[in-house]
Amino acid sequence: MRKIYPLLAIVGIIFLYFISIFSEPTEIELKDLWKYEGKEVVVEGVVKNKAGDVIEISDGNATGKIYCEGCDEIEYGDLVKAKGKVGEYGEELIIYADRIDILEKWKENTISLPYLAENYEKYIGMNVNVTGYIYSKYTGYFYLSDEYMDYKIRVYCNETVPFEKYEKVCVRALFLYNPKNCNFYLKICQPFHGVECYD
Repeated sequence: MRKIYPLLAIVGIIFLYFISIFSEPTEIELKDLWKYEGKEVVVEGVVKNKAGDVIEISDGNATGKIYCEGCDEIEYGDLVKAKGKVGEYGEELIIYADRIDILEKWKENTISLPYLAENYEKYIGMNVNVTGYIYSKYTGYFYLSDEYMDYKIRVYCNETVPFEKYEKVCVRALFLYNPKNCNFYLKICQPFHGVECYD
């Protein structure tokens, strides 16, 4: 009889383990969001836009929106993972997040200027942390280049940068596109943006 109790306890633990596995929300791609209306899901993506409590993310194939109250620490370019229920928001579907985790802050993801140029579509409208070299400085802006000077981009800033020509730097800025003159540029326009010496 004494042997039955431990056996029942082990069976009970195994049963609870399998229940916990099957009750976990499904991790989905954003393009399949419409299939899960009313269900709990898990999604992952990079923050492309933010308006109040609504965050728009992209997983590279599609975009989706997450409703998250009090997510002030989330910024453009952050990689996030959200768990929540899919429901209606106006005329579209949205994930009402129970939980949202920042997997990677945009500041920690340093990219080179050539990489930014060759993968520009992933970063338009996002905060980026770009490494490069000071090429030339003017009032209100400077040019950042790669070490071979194959790539150059204008960086708008309100203050004069305290670096000399050819110094290697990290530029934290918003990556934007101007359709009027077909130009990409970086804009230092937030308190968390800036230029630092590359270590």
